[in-house]
Amino acid sequence: MTERIILKLKHSLITLSLFAAPIWAANDWFLEQTSLTNAHKFLLEGHLEESFDAMIQTWQKEPQQHIESHLDQLLLKALDKDCGRSFDNSKLPTWLNKLAIQRQVIQSPGRLSYRLEIDAQTDRELEQILFLQWPEQVLMSNVDTPEKVDDKYWQYRQQTDLNAQLDAGLYKVKIKTSLGEEWESWILLTHPNSKQTVRWSSKESWVVDKTALLNRYCPLPVMDVALYGDVDGDYTEVWSKQYESDYPSQVPKTQLPIDRYLLGVSITHKRWQGAIAIEDKQVINKAFDISE
Repeated sequence: MTERIILKLKHSLITLSLFAAPIWAANDWFLEQTSLTNAHKFLLEGHLEESFDAMIQTWQKEPQQHIESHLDQLLLKALDKDCGRSFDNSKLPTWLNKLAIQRQVIQSPGRLSYRLEIDAQTDRELEQILFLQWPEQVLMSNVDTPEKVDDKYWQYRQQTDLNAQLDAGLYKVKIKTSLGEEWESWILLTHPNSKQTVRWSSKESWVVDKTALLNRYCPLPVMDVALYGDVDGDYTEVWSKQYESDYPSQVPKTQLPIDRYLLGVSITHKRWQGAIAIEDKQVINKAFDISE
C-alpha cells in the first residue's frame, strides 16, 4: 500500500514538473537580458522603438545565420503593428524634407538586374549620400545633379547597380550637405517579401500575382506603366501612368506615334522606418510596338 502511494506521488511530481517546465523556461529566457530577448520582450509589450533598437544591437554583433533569419522574421512581425512608423520617433533634419530607400529588381528579356535607389528631397545642396552595409561595405557614395521640385526643394535621385539583391540585414545611410551639416541613420531591411508581383501573360499584357494578404497598415502597392522612346540613342520616358488600385493588364490608348517603344511595368511595395520610406520595386521590361 505504501509503495503504491509512493508511486502515485512520484507520478504526480513528474506531471507537475512537465507542466511547470515551459513556464520556468519562458521566464528564464526573458531573464537572460540579451539584445535578442529584449527585442522579443519589447515587441510583446508593444514598445516598437525599443524593440527595433534591440534588433539593431543584435545585428551589430554579426550574428550567425539562424539568428539572422530569426531577426528577419521578427522585423516582419513588428511591421504588423503600424507598418514601421513607430520604429523611430525622431524626425528628419529640418533641411531634409523626404527620404526614400528603394531596392529594385529589373527583369528584361534574358536578363535580371538589381539596383539601389535613394531619393532625397532637400532645401540644401548635398555633398554626399553614403549608403553602406554593416560593418563597412560601401554601396553608394556619389551625388548627381538634382532636379528642381519647386521654389524651395531639390530632388536628389541616386542610383547604383548591384551584383545581387540587397538581403535582410543592417545598413546605414549618411547624408552631408555642402554647408557641412551631417545626418545619419541605421536602416534595417527584411528579406524581399513582396506580396504582389507582376509578370507577362502574353505579348502585350501582364498579370499581377497575389501571393499573400497585404499589411492593412501599409500603403497599397503602386503600379507604374511607362513607355520609353529612343531619343538620340537613349531611351527616354515619353508616357507614363500610375495606379494605386484597379490595375490594368494592358497599355491603355495613348496619343503616341506609330513606333517601337520599351514598355516598363512595375509594382512598388512601401513601408516605413519612422520618417524614412523603405520600398521594394519589381520592374518588367520588353519591347512594345504601337502600330495604329
